[in-house]
Amino acid sequence: MARDIKNTAYNVRLDIVNDPSGLKNEEGSMYFYNGKVYYFDGTNPASELLDSGNVVSTDAVNHGSTQWSNTPVAPTTLLDGNVANGFTFFTNADKVAGGTTSYDEYNIAFGIDLTLTGTSGTANINVAGVDYLASFNSSLDQTAQDWIAAYEATLKALNINVLYNGGSTIRFCANEANCNSVAITTVTGDLNGTRINPFTGVDAAAGDHVLIPYTGKAYEGQRLHHNFRVNFTIVPSGGATQTLALSLRRFADDSIIGSEILVFRTADEGAQQFNFISYTNGVDDPFVTGGFYFALRNDSGVDVDIAAANVGILIQTYYQKPTLF
Repeated sequence: MARDIKNTAYNVRLDIVNDPSGLKNEEGSMYFYNGKVYYFDGTNPASELLDSGNVVSTDAVNHGSTQWSNTPVAPTTLLDGNVANGFTFFTNADKVAGGTTSYDEYNIAFGIDLTLTGTSGTANINVAGVDYLASFNSSLDQTAQDWIAAYEATLKALNINVLYNGGSTIRFCANEANCNSVAITTVTGDLNGTRINPFTGVDAAAGDHVLIPYTGKAYEGQRLHHNFRVNFTIVPSGGATQTLALSLRRFADDSIIGSEILVFRTADEGAQQFNFISYTNGVDDPFVTGGFYFALRNDSGVDVDIAAANVGILIQTYYQKPTLF
């Protein structure tokens, strides 16, 4: 018995079979059987190829993973009322080899915000050396949305995502150089803006989120299931317990996925580990178009320190069907 699935990365039909007795050795045919993908060359009977092992065979997989781990050289103070972005504790050089698969490896992407100011006129927003005109339209909020609608397709073709972060803020997701290239210059009136990374408070791009690669991947068209593990240590307070909150958020607009998880800072134990479950369901999923990050929110009434101890993030992705990379 066989059923076929479309593997877009190879543009071939892949038949999943439980009984190999009826396989046909047609040139270019691919079958998934007993944990492997078999490719038939059309020169020998299918049964002979299976028995002899002369068929070209590649293992299919049902999950991949990426893990980052780092120990900061000094504690990081999280001010009361502020949010710490988990990905800002790492670079891609902090990946753990044992927790990262070579065939579906994720990378930390960079971001920068441009918040518009002014009450009238036009301005050039320069991205990667090219000017894109913004025109004031009734409010800064509407002006930001108009600019994104006008140029998002053009910029996406250059691997630069422009996202509406609410209010008058345009959020950029790209490589470090293209994020740092963003600049705004008034042309008429007083339309202008300020550039900053909201998680570091610095006028420079920071690695602050992960995008799920999807279009053109071997699993395009599948539903993906994600398990996340986040660990860090908060310096014990030596007194009263404070309550913080950890959440998984969409990078585009900072909205929380599900709800926050309570994090307690106590006098005894600072080590924390939390697990999240989520999914990617298609090319227009927010994890694909804008990405995600983990946010530790301090609204406890006092400043707290994230200790100079191990910080880690593990992403495990399970595919809807066995997948050949």
